[in-house]
Amino acid sequence: MAKSNIAIGVDPGNVWKHSILSRYQYQLEKQEKAEEKYKRAFERATTTTRYIQGDRITGGDKKDLYDRINELQPLRDKVSVAVLETTKTWMKLNEYIDSVESIKLKLLLRLLYSSGMDYKEASNKMRLGRDEKIAVLHNRALGLVEIDPI
Repeated sequence: MAKSNIAIGVDPGNVWKHSILSRYQYQLEKQEKAEEKYKRAFERATTTTRYIQGDRITGGDKKDLYDRINELQPLRDKVSVAVLETTKTWMKLNEYIDSVESIKLKLLLRLLYSSGMDYKEASNKMRLGRDEKIAVLHNRALGLVEIDPI
């Protein structure tokens, strides 16, 4: 996923719409960070050879593999919450994009905000003509997006 700086070409009147539509990419990054943190913690818990044993019958204070994995529950919960929030944000993003009637402008918004492409990548994907400026199309599309006030 390309890091884009498409906010530079956004008209001042459309900046708030751009920030609302950009929430999906931000939330997706949060989800990926939570998943990576859980994955690293899980690998640490399960690759420590001295803990790879079943529950000890003798009891005691030493932690075994199952205790280590159970300690990961808060991280699993964070991942679940992040996935839920990403899904909600994605659904809202699609609702906003669907408010635009032009298929071409919808595609542009999907490429920029759902796929995280920058202007150059989106322009190449859409095969825009030389006379079509992607920043102009982007601002036109943002102007047509209908967002209910919160």
